[in-house]
Amino acid sequence: MSTRTDTPQAPADDASGTDPRQLFTPVVLGDLHLRNRVVMAPLTRTRAGEDGVPGDLLVEHYAQRASAGLIITEGTYPTREGRGYPGQPGIVTDEQAAGWRRVADAVHARGGLLVMQVMHAGRVAHPATTGTDRVVAPSAVVLEGEAHTP
Repeated sequence: MSTRTDTPQAPADDASGTDPRQLFTPVVLGDLHLRNRVVMAPLTRTRAGEDGVPGDLLVEHYAQRASAGLIITEGTYPTREGRGYPGQPGIVTDEQAAGWRRVADAVHARGGLLVMQVMHAGRVAHPATTGTDRVVAPSAVVLEGEAHTP
């Protein structure tokens, strides 16, 4: 025999014991106030161009995803020697900082929140990609394999 009820039933808890509807509820993580619990993981876009400046494509890419509770940017090099691949954005020059400001402004205009993933390529870097005459890394051990250079 089945009974009918007009009271909506809460969805079954997942394995963690958390109601899945909480995914779309706000949460505070330290100083960050997220409007939902959806976090966009870093995605390597390689769209910054030769000079590492985030341009219109990256502004659009991140702005389109501003409804996530938090966006973590793609790996961004903090020094010229830290650039790991062509098209990777940097945060070294004034032009690069201005490009990221445009990205942040576009995301913030849509109510979004983002943080930058700072990424130094270390021993994976190659002088043909960095434009420098040295590789800076915590190890002198040469990485085996091939590097994709411009």
